[in-house]
Amino acid sequence: MTDFSVLLLDDEPTWLALHESRLKQARLVCHPTQDAKEAIKIAKTNPSLKFALIDEILYVTPIPVVEEQREMQRWQGSGVIREIVAQRSDIQIIVVTAAAVSRSKGDNQLFRRETAKLRRQKGVIDIIHKSDIQEDPEGSYKWLIDLLKKPALSIKADVVTPKVMIGLGYTKEVHKAMAEQMGIARKQFLPIAPLLEKGGQRILDEFWQKATEKSVLLEMPGSKKLDRLHGIKPESSAFNILAFLAQKTEKQIQVIIREQDYHFSRRQSRKQTSELPEYEPLAVQDYTFGYDTDGRRGLRSGVQIEGKLSQNSPLKVAIHRLSRQLSEFNLGPASQLFSYELENGGYHPNFELGIVLYAVVD
Repeated sequence: MTDFSVLLLDDEPTWLALHESRLKQARLVCHPTQDAKEAIKIAKTNPSLKFALIDEILYVTPIPVVEEQREMQRWQGSGVIREIVAQRSDIQIIVVTAAAVSRSKGDNQLFRRETAKLRRQKGVIDIIHKSDIQEDPEGSYKWLIDLLKKPALSIKADVVTPKVMIGLGYTKEVHKAMAEQMGIARKQFLPIAPLLEKGGQRILDEFWQKATEKSVLLEMPGSKKLDRLHGIKPESSAFNILAFLAQKTEKQIQVIIREQDYHFSRRQSRKQTSELPEYEPLAVQDYTFGYDTDGRRGLRSGVQIEGKLSQNSPLKVAIHRLSRQLSEFNLGPASQLFSYELENGGYHPNFELGIVLYAVVD
């Protein structure tokens, strides 16, 4: 038996029994329930709990056969997740869903969006579709059990963070040729490392220029699925910073960005409608400084000298904004995503980066 337990929440008794049976076969201790309120209570009071398998849509049990007669529980999956995370940030959550498939109605792009939305909830380390379990129960539960039993997940209390990937998109023909060049099976996403090993680091610049499109992707730790972050556009400073760091990662050199590495365009300031009058320097000096009764020269009462304003560096401001963006995608607390290295005078990411190649969908 393991030294941790797993919370199981599903309103359908058949699914709940199936989850429990499979996990118990793997010698995992389970706490099954059909009630959202009870699930929250178990999570708050059971210190051995380290994982939770939570259904997205929850109906009041027993669930009527007629859909119109069904009543939703007060707490839905997302609400349960928020309540648990607020009290127990150490609990890592896998969302179980059938709704993403039904809502997308065969639209692959909508399906990916719905899936990504679920995966980005705070505390969620990955999701699993009920349709996948039905099609391949052995493979699905093996993936799930391996995820739960990973030492890094079961021993550490911190939620595993995703990996940020820069995606370089090419036509299907080019994508196929690259797979053949690397001597690997053609997949939706291809690693760039084999190309760098064959052609050297300079080849990265060539592939960067030839890409039809560029994007930022988020890789989840369990399934290694990739979600596109539509909020970070290729022309933005956020993308430029991530792309610069990702290239350093793939080239296996020091992953750090310094002030001189950051190229940006200053915002144009609004033109002043009136010009400041010119002053006689000696007259200003005589007005500013005077002599006291003892004959000592000093600053006149009520006069202040405007000192030089301290301004944040452009890179520091950009890193701050990028950190806030990434924290919204559940990458981690904004304050912990980058570290400033005083010795090297630059910012180092506290998360993994990389580059993948993919075929552009027509």
